[in-house]
Amino acid sequence: MLKYFPTAFAFLIGGVGLWTGFKQLRNRRELEKWPTTSGRVIERGTFRPNIATTSQWAFRYAPLVRYAFTVLGADFESNQIHPSRIQLPQHGSIKWAAKRAKAFPDSVTVHYNPQTPNECFILMTPRIWLYAIVLGSMLVILYGLVLIAIS
Repeated sequence: MLKYFPTAFAFLIGGVGLWTGFKQLRNRRELEKWPTTSGRVIERGTFRPNIATTSQWAFRYAPLVRYAFTVLGADFESNQIHPSRIQLPQHGSIKWAAKRAKAFPDSVTVHYNPQTPNECFILMTPRIWLYAIVLGSMLVILYGLVLIAIS
C-alpha cells in the first residue's frame, strides 16, 4: 500500500502544477490584450510584502515602485509591478530590492484593466516562467509513470 503513495503524490503535484501553469498562461493571454498608457514613477524604495513565505526575514524585501497614470481623465496610483493575477511580489534582500527599484525609469508603460483601471501593472510575467511550470509538472507526472512501471 505504501509503495503507491509516491506515485499518487507525483500525480497530484504534477496535476496541480499543470492546471496552475495552463491557467496562468490563459491569464497572461488575457492581460496582453489590456490597453496601455504612460505613467510616471513618483516613489522608489523597498517594503515587506504581507505574503506567506518560508524565507528568512532578511530576504523578505520587495522593490517599491509607486507610479501615477491617467485614464480617461481620471488619475490613478499603484505600486503593482507584476500582474497580481499571475504572481505575488518578488522578494529578496533589502539591497536587492533597492537596486531593483532604482532600475525602473522615470517614465513607465502601465497596462490597465479597461473595466477597473486601478487593476494595473508595469511588467508582464515572462512566458518562459509559466512554460517552466508546465514542463516541470509534466516531468513530475512522468516520474509518477516511471514509478508505476517499475512497481
